[in-house]
Amino acid sequence: MPLFEIVGYTSTEKTFNVAFAWLSNEKEDNFIWALQQLRCLLRRETNLPKVILTDRDLALMNAIPAVFPEAAALVCRFHVKKNVRTKAAELVKVRDGEKVKAADMRERVCLAFEDVLDSSTEAEYTENVMAFRKLCERWPKFVRYVEETILDTDKEKLVSAWVDKYMHMGNHTTNRAESAHGVLKSYLTDGLGDLVKGWESIHRMLGNQFTQVQTEFGQNMSVYGHTYRKKTLYSTLMFKVSRRAMRYIHTESKRVEFTGMDSMKCGCLMRTNYGLPCACLIAKKLHHNRPIRLDEVYKHWKIICFQDEEVGGDVEDDYACTAEWQAIQERLRTADVSMKNEIRDQLRKIAYPTTTDVEPPTTNVKSKGAKKKKVVRGTRSTSRDKSRWEHVEEYFTETQASQSSKPSPSIPSHSRPSSSQPTASNPMPTVSEAPLTVSNPLPLTSSSQIFGINHMPKFMHPFIEDIINVDGDGYCGYRAVALAQRGNEDDFELIRCNMSRELRLNKDMYVAIFGCEERYQYICDALLPPPRTRQRTSIRNSVAPMDKWFTLPDMGHIVATILDRVVVQLSILQNGPCETFFPLRSIPSPNPSSRVICLGALPDHYVLVKLKVGCPIPKSNKSWKQYCAKQSLGWEDSFIAAQHRFEEMMSTENVVPIQIVGAGSRETPLVID
Repeated sequence: MPLFEIVGYTSTEKTFNVAFAWLSNEKEDNFIWALQQLRCLLRRETNLPKVILTDRDLALMNAIPAVFPEAAALVCRFHVKKNVRTKAAELVKVRDGEKVKAADMRERVCLAFEDVLDSSTEAEYTENVMAFRKLCERWPKFVRYVEETILDTDKEKLVSAWVDKYMHMGNHTTNRAESAHGVLKSYLTDGLGDLVKGWESIHRMLGNQFTQVQTEFGQNMSVYGHTYRKKTLYSTLMFKVSRRAMRYIHTESKRVEFTGMDSMKCGCLMRTNYGLPCACLIAKKLHHNRPIRLDEVYKHWKIICFQDEEVGGDVEDDYACTAEWQAIQERLRTADVSMKNEIRDQLRKIAYPTTTDVEPPTTNVKSKGAKKKKVVRGTRSTSRDKSRWEHVEEYFTETQASQSSKPSPSIPSHSRPSSSQPTASNPMPTVSEAPLTVSNPLPLTSSSQIFGINHMPKFMHPFIEDIINVDGDGYCGYRAVALAQRGNEDDFELIRCNMSRELRLNKDMYVAIFGCEERYQYICDALLPPPRTRQRTSIRNSVAPMDKWFTLPDMGHIVATILDRVVVQLSILQNGPCETFFPLRSIPSPNPSSRVICLGALPDHYVLVKLKVGCPIPKSNKSWKQYCAKQSLGWEDSFIAAQHRFEEMMSTENVVPIQIVGAGSRETPLVID
């Protein structure tokens, strides 16, 4: 369920959490309900927010005026600028041979857009918009996007000429909410758990947050700066307003030499945006040698201690419940015996909650029906999904880096091609090169209750918690990955789509890993949907041809990189090698041992293997060590001990001897009894 988080900040500019709400959906009705609950908690009209800042979520933007019609709704500038930069990266192009580089031109365009947002007057806004249009006249689609999506609809919530009419206190972005959410995620540790776990984490965080705010309040009530000592201007403000407010006033007083008492030169933005004396007012105070009065400072800056809300009148009467109690007594006099018993029982539940049945059952009730299929739910990180602009920036950064230093096409590859598609650089082995075993392969099932465990190394059996089978429709490898990552094997199409995108965005790197352009193209084609038949069956209901199968080690690098997880292939000798694949570009996570996906290789089939945390894992793939980024080398360091254990146990495994039986040819085939 989405967690809706609302934050504010104190007179010391310390961010604090106002409210949390778990929503069933992120729709307008859900946001309206959450904001209505917040309004009920605030109670007094004087406590209602004057300015509300959000990102560009249309549902939330529409809900704010419905609940807080008097509040000014502003939009985060950071997200808008990032969206514009993303669109500029896609649409702003330059012709070959021009003196100006594309990156420099995009930077000029983005700076021109920032000038539009920083326009202090409507006249200046008009001039900056005209200059922006002239600069971008070669890219009409980009201009149309900026005007129709941002300026025409949200200029009153973004441009300084309109935004500076409200008391936003310098807040133009939602960075406070982002940072507060980051602190909360450090308490949650992962994305799993129920409402109780979330509530307990929030409770611990709020306790520490209260202590921090109280500490800052105590410092503001007991310590003051020497700058304000023995100065008439600040004499009435000492220990009555926050030190942050005093600092703002001191900084504004330095503008007096330029503005004097002229309000036109001053602009009075400090008074309008912060609720503090502006330069022209300070000049008058200094001229007459008078202090700043407390009523000239907005009440927000005077709150430097925790105090209970003063209640009275209607608010106090609400808690007395006099009207409700009289109505209950009247109902008892007029109701029949059964209704009186019902009212009495309900009142007893309210009065004595520990002695009634208003408690959860002590034991879980066993449900009827067949045993439910066991579903694997991997550990989910609390890190958010990347925004679109982050993907675009990453793409352009890596594209420029790859263009500046392209790898040599003659770099050898250590990856093993799929047996279904030989290449020029990786031909199919002859009979003399292929290892053969004399004994029969192990049976698929055994006395063990775990499916397919006999196809795993025997020394790993104690470390295997379970093996989950997936549909054998040719997409089994992708299904096993989807089951481990998303908890649903039917999401394998999304996994294939993300893998295909990773290949396209990092072509040069994967061509070097695969060893040749042909192998890279084969993997790309394997991730494309198969051609539709006349019946137009969906990919979910069709059987994948062999050239669409999941292949290792080639696809192991891709899965590990896009999911930022460790991918392990586990099998006995004739089904393939045991290898480990780490992400190629990312830095190691804080708890890498919990981010392992183990795929079991059965004959022509993949399954998901659940390993115990801290178990031995195979050695790293050689290609990963050769082509991974420097910041990714730390992944292997966390598993060195586990890999040594695996090698030691592997060396003691009783392996059937391999016999080389000679060479054969098409004319004289080799027959083995």
